[in-house]
Amino acid sequence: MIEQDSSKKEPAVDELIETPWTDDAIRWPDDLAKKVQSDDDDDEEETGFMDPFKDPDPFQIFSFHFQNPFEKDDTIDVTIRGYKSEADEIWQSTGLTLWRASEFLCEFQLENAEMFQGKRVLELGAGLGLNGILLWKMGICSTVCITDGDTQALVHIRENIKTNHNEIDENSISSLCSCHQLIWGKETSVRFLKHIAGGKSFDALIASDIIYTECIIQPLWETVKTLLSRPDGVFVMAFARRRVPISIDFVLESATKNGFEYDMVREDKEEGIWVYKFHFRQFVE
Repeated sequence: MIEQDSSKKEPAVDELIETPWTDDAIRWPDDLAKKVQSDDDDDEEETGFMDPFKDPDPFQIFSFHFQNPFEKDDTIDVTIRGYKSEADEIWQSTGLTLWRASEFLCEFQLENAEMFQGKRVLELGAGLGLNGILLWKMGICSTVCITDGDTQALVHIRENIKTNHNEIDENSISSLCSCHQLIWGKETSVRFLKHIAGGKSFDALIASDIIYTECIIQPLWETVKTLLSRPDGVFVMAFARRRVPISIDFVLESATKNGFEYDMVREDKEEGIWVYKFHFRQFVE
């Protein structure tokens, strides 16, 4: 359950029964994914040693010092551990590094802190958990739930929550923070809402750099429709232009078909990054 005794500040990172899954299962055709994995296994078996060109230290520490929107002389420090963007591990799980849209979304969160004040917030496809952890350390949300479907990403999110929990003043953070697996789709989201969220929907959903293949779009909207509170819930998503076979226009068209309206609320045309805010379409009788 997400809700806990408010006197207990330790974040909820306990692992429930989870489905082993990495996002290469949907990014690559089945035959190609199996071939790449088979080739990697064969190479190791034939040579008896690791690739000599493989980075011996593929990890990277990402350190952020965000200006506290409520205290001009204070910073919110966030430490994230993941992989370098060129690491081999990223081919299997893209969420194991930080992508540019996540930091762009952080800036939006800080500029619009009042949007999240006292809210129940859930992060979708969190990767390493930067955006959710920032909201948690801002101390303004009633609940922050950080999710991903990728089991490898979940390991890193939980470690990053623990790391940042150790860095905070116990009395300065009132938000509750938890981490759970969430594979998108209506059935999985209904189970999540019942068994993890205690039947309580979320006031706001956030996500960054989660769009990379067409097959995830409809499950995404099914998840948003299931978990987002009606009628006033908002879904904030940062999208970065990347070399993927899907455009933001397709995503926005799909959003409309699923009963959402949207506004572009932040952009960097030079970098090719946008933030969109989605809300349920209001029907006038």
